Amino acid sequence: GDPFVAPIAIRKENNVKEVKEASIGSLCAGDVMQDSIVTTWPGANLREAMEQMTECHVTGLPVLDAADRCVGVISATDILNYEQEHAESIADANAELAHHFDPDLQRWETVRVSSFALEQFGEIKISELMARELISVYRDTPLIDVARLMTKQKVHRVLVLCEDRRLLGIVSSTDFVRLVADGLANT
Repeated sequence: GDPFVAPIAIRKENNVKEVKEASIGSLCAGDVMQDSIVTTWPGANLREAMEQMTECHVTGLPVLDAADRCVGVISATDILNYEQEHAESIADANAELAHHFDPDLQRWETVRVSSFALEQFGEIKISELMARELISVYRDTPLIDVARLMTKQKVHRVLVLCEDRRLLGIVSSTDFVRLVADGLANT
């Protein structure tokens, strides 16, 4: 059989998963999105964001306003790049090198890390650094269009928003890998 037609778990409107025979071409963002999402707010600071990312094992956080509308995204890469760009002294510029994998660029990046970085920049508000241009889709966006958008934008995740910018979920490259793996495992 076709490895892309298989019994897979999809998300129904009431967030209950059901297993049905489906092809990747027939699925929408809402069928596969992750809906248990770690978020933050614009008034949080960089220290809090990094602690939250570390604790929850994520590399980025959607930023929600008081009305629960998505107004931005902050990533670990944004914070590390900010530190690098704003190193105030030669000592900071000559700090130890750290390597981290940037999932959006798909490569290892080298950054200078000062042991005083979060001490120095930790109180800066997320709203000053967050990306405000959201890469998003709607719940009913066909999965093939989600994949094309991710490829075009060179990102590994897209936000699933409703018309009023409320965050419904996230579709990540891991979700696509899971779909393929599930399809191949069931052939």
